[in-house]
Amino acid sequence: MPDRRKNGSRRFDADTVASDRTTRDCDHAAPPTASVPLDRFRLAHLRDLGELESGVYWPRLQPYFLKPYFRRLTYRLTAALPGDHTRGEILSTRGACGVGELDIAYIADRCPAELVITETGLPDYCLTIVSRGALTCFGTSTLGRFDVFPHVGLIYRGVPGTTLAATHDHERLAIWIPAASLQQRLAGLLGGPVREDIVFDPIVNLNTAPGQSVLRLVRLLTEALGNAHSFAGSDLACRSFTDLLLYSMLQGLPNNYSQRLARPAGSAVPGTVRRAEEYIRSHAAQPIALDDVAAAAGCSVRSLQLGIKQFRDTTPAAAILQARLEAVRQCLNNDEFVGNVTHLAYQYGFTNPGRFTKLYKTAFGVSPADALRRNTLRFRDRP
Repeated sequence: MPDRRKNGSRRFDADTVASDRTTRDCDHAAPPTASVPLDRFRLAHLRDLGELESGVYWPRLQPYFLKPYFRRLTYRLTAALPGDHTRGEILSTRGACGVGELDIAYIADRCPAELVITETGLPDYCLTIVSRGALTCFGTSTLGRFDVFPHVGLIYRGVPGTTLAATHDHERLAIWIPAASLQQRLAGLLGGPVREDIVFDPIVNLNTAPGQSVLRLVRLLTEALGNAHSFAGSDLACRSFTDLLLYSMLQGLPNNYSQRLARPAGSAVPGTVRRAEEYIRSHAAQPIALDDVAAAAGCSVRSLQLGIKQFRDTTPAAAILQARLEAVRQCLNNDEFVGNVTHLAYQYGFTNPGRFTKLYKTAFGVSPADALRRNTLRFRDRP
């Protein structure tokens, strides 16, 4: 567990912190190699300090990070160029991508660099996962300095003055989440309006169960961004993933609403569960948000979660998945169905054919291709 010091800072593994700080000199740093798939990212490889510090590279990241306030993210190098630097060599890489409501940034720097949020700041929240090197964060809405490493994540809001100082040979992924998206999910959990801004504990211990849950989702996201058959290309799947990530953050990561969220909530009555199931079935081919399901059922998201667990022994996400599998099965059993299994599965948010086949066979004991073949033969042989 992090120790809380009198000066307000919290640290993990003090010896590692000291060691990392002594290696800030980047004279012997090698050019960074990406540890995450960058296939879907728009990339800007920067070979000149002026490009990094002036921000002229931003148009090269389009069509992502289009909101004007992202220009308030400014960078500068905090150490001299390495002695072995040659003209034209890559000093920094900036990448941009998007999944549904989320803006995703990839940052890799050969030398120590600082990010400073200027002017009036950003309304969004940022979940940051470091994959190489380390950084120190300060100037956030929570007093103190916070050291972040590959086993320690960071979440902060874009208030002006927030600074992230990274070591040499540094790499991180930053997921920017609109404040309105988090507030919408929180209102669904509480069953009422959100009256105060959400304030997360900046440090995310990725070795705890909630931290591991968030880390698994981030890894799923990075894998998806490197896979041609990922959920990133499906609005249905993106909405489901965003729901899962944001609810995991709100319910698992310490914040100023954690105590309220931990209070017992009344579970949904069977009638409410049935209304939720009817809504899910009728919207199986559309993006489904849990707060919309809860509203249709007439309860809060927390009550919906408890009710489905109590009366169906499952989760809302699993219920949505099962409803979509059932919808695909119904189509395959329809003698008027014309098309192929892969296209049909994609219509219901299954973007990975191999994973879909496995899910379908687990649910129904037969592969979707075999189900279609049997159905075709059955109706062909009908007199």
